[in-house]
This record gives sequence, structure tokens and C-alpha cells, in this order.
Amino acid sequence: MPGWISRFTTIRAPLAGRIGRHLVSPGNLVSGGEASSATLLATIVTMDPIDVSFDIDQAAALRYVRLAQRGDRPSSRDFENPVQLALADEAGFPHQGRVVFVDNEADAGTGTIRLRARFDNPHDLFAPGVFARVRLIASAPYKALLVPDAAVATDQSRRVLYVLGGSDTPEARQVQLGPLHDGLRVIRDGLRGDEEVVIGGMMRVRAGQPVTPQRPAAPRALSDVRP
Repeated sequence: MPGWISRFTTIRAPLAGRIGRHLVSPGNLVSGGEASSATLLATIVTMDPIDVSFDIDQAAALRYVRLAQRGDRPSSRDFENPVQLALADEAGFPHQGRVVFVDNEADAGTGTIRLRARFDNPHDLFAPGVFARVRLIASAPYKALLVPDAAVATDQSRRVLYVLGGSDTPEARQVQLGPLHDGLRVIRDGLRGDEEVVIGGMMRVRAGQPVTPQRPAAPRALSDVRP
């Protein structure tokens, strides 16, 4: 009778993580060697911490370089700048991470630069391959003028706020908008900061027509925000 030789092999993963479905069943023939010719047995992904890749356009990359040159924000190549993340069913950006990689070249096809941020993932909320919203901190906190986003009106191609003048008569003031911060809109230009802005009843407000304002007890004006 022919003799049979049994050989047992122990395969150890080079990293800790979660393994997916096995791609080779017991008894199948496999081959080793280089990665291009070797048989893929299974896929293992690292879950905690987990890296999130995202791209920024060249204009944003240049702005970050200028900020680093002025000392307003450290470069992400030298410092692990904070990053915020939100999943598809989350409001705001509740998860905090840090930049761990910036690519050394831009993609000529898309004009973007790839970055990678690292997040703690103790409860397996993040899974490889899912999409999320990412916000990269662009500067140090600064004082900004904030108004409710619903107070911003559109006049053809302009964004305007209705400001109360003499005899409680509203006038349209063109403004330059910034990002949202806790439901409030940053006003970059167009207001001095001491005006009274109409924030309710926008459908009935007309420039030049006097109104009867109901003034809040303590209006919110300034806050530390990030762009």
C-alpha cells in the first residue's frame, strides 16, 4: 500500500484584527511565494485603532501651507492635527482623531492630496470601506460674529441679512458667509457686530417697511469658532 505523508502548517497573521470569510477551503491546493502569485487565504483588517483616508483639494492644501508659514496652524506633516468625523446617521462631528499621514504628491487626475487620520474604535462603530464625513481643523480658534442660519436671506445671487435701522425699519445688508457652528452661521464680512439683525418672520420682512421687533433678552453675538 502506498504511504501518505501528512504535513501541518501554522500560518500566523502579521497584524491583529478581524478576519473575513475564508477564501480557501481545507483540502484545496494553494501556492506561496510572491504576493502576485500567492494564494489569498483570507482578509484581515485592523479595527482599533482604525485609519480613515480622505482627500483635500490643492487650494485647501495651499491655504494650510500658508497658515503653517505664518505660524497660525502647524503643518500636518510635522504635527498630528485634530480631525473630526461623523457617520451617516450622526449630527455634528462627535468623533475626534488625528492626522497621521500626508501624501508627498498630488493626484494629477483629480488635483487632490491624500491624507490619513487615525481614530479610536473600541465599539467597532467604524468599519473598513464605509463612508463618513470628515472635518479638518484649519486654524486656531478666533472671535467670529454668529447669526442663526435661518436669518440669512437670498437676494438673487447675493446673501443678505435684514438689519434694523432708524424707526425699526429693516434694510438689506449684503454679507459674506462662513461655515456653520452649532447651528449658527459665521458672518465673515458685512456686519460690524453692533447691529440688530432680524432673525424671525423672514417671509413678512421687506426692506424699507417698518416692523415691530420682539427683542430677545440676551442676544448671542461672539463665540470662539474654527472655520
